[in-house]
Amino acid sequence: MKYLYFDAGSTSALSIPASRLLSMDNNASNTITLSFEDMDAVAGATTDVTLTVNAGKVKKVMETITESVHGGRDNFLVIADSVNNIFVDSDITAVSVDDSGTGSNGLTAGAGITDGTDTVYHSWIEKNGDIIKTSIYIDLDGLQGPGTAGDIIGADGSTDPAHIGQITAAKNGTIFAGTVTCCEAPDGGDPDIDIYAADEGTGLEDSAVSALTETQLIDAGDHTNGSVKGLTVVPAADQYLYLVNGTATAAEYIAGKLLIELYGKA
Repeated sequence: MKYLYFDAGSTSALSIPASRLLSMDNNASNTITLSFEDMDAVAGATTDVTLTVNAGKVKKVMETITESVHGGRDNFLVIADSVNNIFVDSDITAVSVDDSGTGSNGLTAGAGITDGTDTVYHSWIEKNGDIIKTSIYIDLDGLQGPGTAGDIIGADGSTDPAHIGQITAAKNGTIFAGTVTCCEAPDGGDPDIDIYAADEGTGLEDSAVSALTETQLIDAGDHTNGSVKGLTVVPAADQYLYLVNGTATAAEYIAGKLLIELYGKA
């Protein structure tokens, strides 16, 4: 197994298996972010290393790293060591390491969602050229369906925000389309679940989404197993997403799996 080594100084050294590398992302004209599966195995998080490179050398540096990982016999590969001035490519000029576990390959839901008993939330991002696909998978089990239509779905009684993630242009691009696929029909709570976007990330379970500066993205009606519904409106940059009761049924969800897919342009 090959290990990649990075050292930015000030105790920010990292050695991590190359097999945990998820992506190399050109975030700006002269930076590359290497995202790894989180070193502490935090769900939905990544450990990120940012390399600063000479202008116009992003592709060259990515190629060098790829060839170094897949070629040669050394199992310990120094990618960027600013303390000892050792770099796998001479066009790398600086390195920083974020091993806090706060990096994320997708969106992050509010604790008013993830506090739900048995609730499962995953989010991830895929890039193909200048198209960015953002996916959100949520198992509703343990979330509460409010007793008033138009109220936000979340963990029963939680005082934490119940959004399912925030859209940003830098991460998700400018959203131009989206779909919702029902992978398992909702049960317990009402199957009529709409999706809203709001400027505020403070909406709580069992509170009216209309109290926020909101836009309805889809009036879904009942979700049934295998149904696919298209968003009629797309979220704007910096808005938060919410699941909202379309019909009043005060009950806890015991089943229901939704996959939300959003398409943006970088």
